[in-house]
Amino acid sequence: MIKVLFIGDVCGKPGRVAVTSAVHDLVRKEKIDVVITNVENSAHGRGATVETVNELMGAGVDFMTAGNHIWRRPDHVDLLSGDYPVIRALNYPEDLPGKGFGEVDLGGKGKLLVISLMGWAGMNERTITEPFRKIDEFLKGVDYDKYAGILIDFHAESTSEKVSFGLYVDGRVSAVVGTHTHVPTADERLLPQGSAYVTDTGMVGPMNSSLWVKKEIIFQQNMFPYSPRYDIEEEGPVRFDSVLIEIDSAKSAKSIRRINKVL
Repeated sequence: MIKVLFIGDVCGKPGRVAVTSAVHDLVRKEKIDVVITNVENSAHGRGATVETVNELMGAGVDFMTAGNHIWRRPDHVDLLSGDYPVIRALNYPEDLPGKGFGEVDLGGKGKLLVISLMGWAGMNERTITEPFRKIDEFLKGVDYDKYAGILIDFHAESTSEKVSFGLYVDGRVSAVVGTHTHVPTADERLLPQGSAYVTDTGMVGPMNSSLWVKKEIIFQQNMFPYSPRYDIEEEGPVRFDSVLIEIDSAKSAKSIRRINKVL
């Protein structure tokens, strides 16, 4: 049995501070084996840097996924080089830096395979390929006997695409966790064939913001045909959204439950 804590998208300094204050206690209390999060917003809400990734590793994060915003900073070249436990979406072209999967060695408990995929609907990403066929192609080459668990971060805009993708890979992976929209959904469950699923994990970031952006900026964006550049809200309470998944095989999970806090 593997216990995986998957943390919602970490947003800027407020998110990093929250991870630092919460993760070590959670790992000890829940006897967690591996901590994973999405880091594409970890540097002031835009991309990730070597510094922010090192900070999160020091806070207890073992492995990191990334979505469409990972390319916003030049550090993506170093972060995706293989020297850091960071992956980008599998359905980006192969000539881009990085790869779409990675392994976490859990010692006597075996290895966890982590895969990242980008959704197709509403993402405005011209370079990605359709994710359903891409995961079929990838899973054909997976030696299931090699892994104690397989987890997919499905980074997507459309809730219907996320739900259908989860059902599509049900019974072929241990868990599918959704990221990108930053709003936690209340549909965490085991799918009919045993895979754990949640449409969106949520985020770790400023609670009284619009998906980490200062609310006044979004007010203006909605009311006028112009708005200031996005800036992160650094005052007030911080949401910490995550799911704890108990994985019992490479194709199934025993349970999934939310761990949400306000810090």
